Amino acid sequence: MRRVLVSLALISVPLLMMLQVLQGYRFAVAVEETQVSEAKQLDKLEENKRILAGIAVYDAPERIYQVAEKSLGLREADPESVLLVRFPDNNEAVQ
Repeated sequence: MRRVLVSLALISVPLLMMLQVLQGYRFAVAVEETQVSEAKQLDKLEENKRILAGIAVYDAPERIYQVAEKSLGLREADPESVLLVRFPDNNEAVQ
C-alpha cells in the first residue's frame, strides 16, 4: 500500500507541474488576446472620432452652402418661385 502511495505522489508532482505550465500558457494567450482587442478598440475609437469630426465640418451651414453652390451647382430659390402647399388638419377635413 505504501508503494502505491509513493508511486502516486511521484507521478502526481510532474503532472501538477505540467498542469501549472499549461495554465500559465493559457493565461499568457488570454492576456495577448485582451491586448489585441484593446488595441482594436482604441483604433475604432480614433476612427469614430475622425468620422465625427468630418461630420461636424459638413454640419456647419456655411459649409453646406459652399458644397451646394460649388459642387452641386445649386442656388437659393427666389421667393416668387416657391409654391406653398398646405394640407388640412384632421379637424378641418371633417367639417
